Amino acid sequence: MSLKLQILSLAFSFIFGFSFSLMLNINYKIIYNNIKIIKYIGSFGIVLFNVLVYFIVMQKINNSNFHPYQFILIILGFSFYNLIHNKINHE
Repeated sequence: MSLKLQILSLAFSFIFGFSFSLMLNINYKIIYNNIKIIKYIGSFGIVLFNVLVYFIVMQKINNSNFHPYQFILIILGFSFYNLIHNKINHE
């Protein structure tokens, strides 16, 4: 894989981790809805949508070759969002 594709894959994985964390915070509000069907459909829909978007975009970028460092960048993006979210909420 060329360096350009690796950098693009890493950048997208980081952005995906950031946006996935944002979506899970939105999902957190859906989970505490009183109607059970909304809980289940909302949670399933958000997770399924995010996974499909990730794999579709990764297929366009590098034919869906997944490497461990992309998983690490997803976790870093997820953690970075949580760090920013906590800093904003405490101020």
